[in-house]
Amino acid sequence: MQEDRRQALFGDSPPPPRQPAPYPEGDVIYRCNHRYVVLHDNKITKYTTNPDGMGATDHPNEAMVLRFVKAKTTIPVPEVLSSDWDRITLEYIEGQTLQQAWPVLTPDQRLDILDQLRGYIAQLRSLKGTQLGRLDGQGVVVPSIMMRSGGPFATLAEFHDWLVKPPKRLRSQSMYWHQITTQLSAECPIVFTHGDIAARNIIVRHGKIVALLDWEFGGWYPEYWEYVFALRGLDNMDWETLGLNVPSLFAKRYDLEYILIGFILTIS
Repeated sequence: MQEDRRQALFGDSPPPPRQPAPYPEGDVIYRCNHRYVVLHDNKITKYTTNPDGMGATDHPNEAMVLRFVKAKTTIPVPEVLSSDWDRITLEYIEGQTLQQAWPVLTPDQRLDILDQLRGYIAQLRSLKGTQLGRLDGQGVVVPSIMMRSGGPFATLAEFHDWLVKPPKRLRSQSMYWHQITTQLSAECPIVFTHGDIAARNIIVRHGKIVALLDWEFGGWYPEYWEYVFALRGLDNMDWETLGLNVPSLFAKRYDLEYILIGFILTIS
């Protein structure tokens, strides 16, 4: 599985062997497989013990994205204090995740948070790109249990062709998957995208959003991409009060793409 995942993420160009520096000591506030988040000296360090680090470049895509977002928008994000191939150190921002805070927020606070999100998403969509891929020049990432990466891609057609044909798929199935490709929007613009707007990645304090976290997938994607993964990240917490309102955060709905991408992820 590890070799398959490595092939899916890096293809035939995996990162070179690299030696990690000592890991910071502090309170481990999150751990999943090789990934850790440590609180130390009023800072947060995210690091991985995976030998491939956080990607093929010398610094994580997330570090570049956070600086870009801070320069181009008013979206609240943590300041990058330092970074290396396997880690990123950020300022610590106090608060609760939206997942934790939502049940106790007042109706007015909930409406205010939704309005904030609507404005932040509009700012991201105003930033137009010309090719599909992460900000640091690496390919797009499809968030799933078995993440995979491909590209960068010069056109939506190239991206869609790759998206519906994961490495394990049989050639004889290609015509069937081509039918999916033709249903995905081929005319939508390429815009700057967070790629994982979920309740766990939104930090709230006193009824206001104070940070949007986890920009590791950030880059240039089709306009429908944010819609798809925001629905996947927000509609499973409280459908009546939150999930039902997620489509209203976007100027245009992409419900067919939401259904198709969900299906592609399931059979991939």
